[in-house]
Amino acid sequence: MNIKLNRTLVKTLFLAATTALSPTLAQQAAADGGGTYSGYDANQDGYLDRNEFKPFADTRQKRSTSPELWNFNRMDADGDGKISEQEMVNTLMEEVKLKRRQNP
Repeated sequence: MNIKLNRTLVKTLFLAATTALSPTLAQQAAADGGGTYSGYDANQDGYLDRNEFKPFADTRQKRSTSPELWNFNRMDADGDGKISEQEMVNTLMEEVKLKRRQNP
């Protein structure tokens, strides 16, 4: 299921999901702008290309219990060579589902 969200809602959703999973992760997410990727979008086109994605992925993979989810090729569901907000949200939701299965 794809849900179309705006950046403010993505940040809010990320913080809410992170808070539910771990207060420590919530503090880390707030410190880096909610974990949203807009801060990594150097050309401000609303997408992350491979070069912009690398520093985001390095940070995200270190904090994730499922670092394999945060792989460019895996996240780029439509194969357009860039990561959209929707693709980011889809990965985040997948991570939340996996975390819930691990800690019922």
